[in-house]
Amino acid sequence: MTPSRTPSRESALSLFLRGLFWSGLIALLLIAWSPTDIPHFSLSELWQRASRNSPAIALLPTSTVQPALRIGIISGHWKNDSGATCPDGLEEVTVNHAIALRVQAALQQAGYKVDLLAEFDPRLKGYRAAALVSIHADVCTPNPDYTGFKTAPATGVQDAAQLQNSLHLKACLDARYAAITHLPYHPTSVSRHMTEYHAFNEIAPTTPAVIIETGFLGLDRDLLVNHPDTVAKGIVAGILCYLRNEPVHPPTPTSAP
Repeated sequence: MTPSRTPSRESALSLFLRGLFWSGLIALLLIAWSPTDIPHFSLSELWQRASRNSPAIALLPTSTVQPALRIGIISGHWKNDSGATCPDGLEEVTVNHAIALRVQAALQQAGYKVDLLAEFDPRLKGYRAAALVSIHADVCTPNPDYTGFKTAPATGVQDAAQLQNSLHLKACLDARYAAITHLPYHPTSVSRHMTEYHAFNEIAPTTPAVIIETGFLGLDRDLLVNHPDTVAKGIVAGILCYLRNEPVHPPTPTSAP
């Protein structure tokens, strides 16, 4: 028996009618749109549309490491002269240098950049730092009153902020050094060599600076010569007090009620 061809003719007709329907529908849509409404399907535009429609991506800032603060430490009389000299030959320059090296090491361990400077170091001209401290010691004269330390800030300066910061640095050094070494402050022996210290006129006018006489090589000799770590600790504590903006005098603990 020959198979009937009616289903084939119906399928072809159905396909033709379906195609005609969709063609007419697309034509109507194109007529309804204005020319400017006809989309352009370029890859660049599709990417831009996708970017506009996609959720915004917050870019995290690149992590940065804050640069370490620079601190200058002058080792008094180093590479210049002996400084004060005792009858037995003990020289101030040696005592100062032993203390300065310990101050440098402690501050570096705390994360700071530290320049160990000679007395008339050429780097002092225009020197810029967060703080500058010059370390010295006083005479061997066995006067009963010659015990204790003293400091002097950079005062004859052009920058008012430097003076204010130098006074703050001095206050921190005075408080912390006295607390750690248990030496008294000796104000009557502050000399013009301290208040008019040469480095104060050489450094940048924005660098806070203080000169410290750590004690007398006579009555304070045991501390200065045999316990330089304690002396250095007092100086470091004073510098950190200033850099960290700590209270100069720690609050007195109150007893529980």
